[in-house]
Amino acid sequence: MNQKPIIEITVNENAVIHFELWPEIAPIACASVMRLAEKRIFDGRAIERLEPGFVLQPLFFDGVDPQIDIMIKPEFKTNPENAKITFHRGIVAMAGDPENSSGSQYYITLAASERLNGNFTVIGKVIDGWDEIERLEHVEVEEAIEPQSGFVYHRPVKTEMITKVRLIK
Repeated sequence: MNQKPIIEITVNENAVIHFELWPEIAPIACASVMRLAEKRIFDGRAIERLEPGFVLQPLFFDGVDPQIDIMIKPEFKTNPENAKITFHRGIVAMAGDPENSSGSQYYITLAASERLNGNFTVIGKVIDGWDEIERLEHVEVEEAIEPQSGFVYHRPVKTEMITKVRLIK
């Protein structure tokens, strides 16, 4: 049996979320996330975007760290199997736009979202850690504006820290 790679996210030093990667439908994006996890690039970063009922996105800002400012080709455009996946609670995908996908900024969907279907590279799904996701979904958030684009989003009022992200083989 071929076991899928697993990413383990530790939040605030003790809560853990696991998601499995699907490199068969997103080899480039999955390889990028695995490489960054192995290099510990995600460690010690605050959750930057939290949209209750929509997405939890640990990294959000572009242009602040060359180690994470990575753009890749959107695999939902090149792999029909990727584009067919329906976004529901627990799907993990890469941020971006129709022309580019982030190679570092993944997000977890907190509910079904038809508008995401076929528009973002799916890299896997959450397999456990739902208690922590549920807790995060209910933290107090505040409105913020991304200075470069003017995009309005929400972030936790109290810092929620990604202590570490590890690849489990």
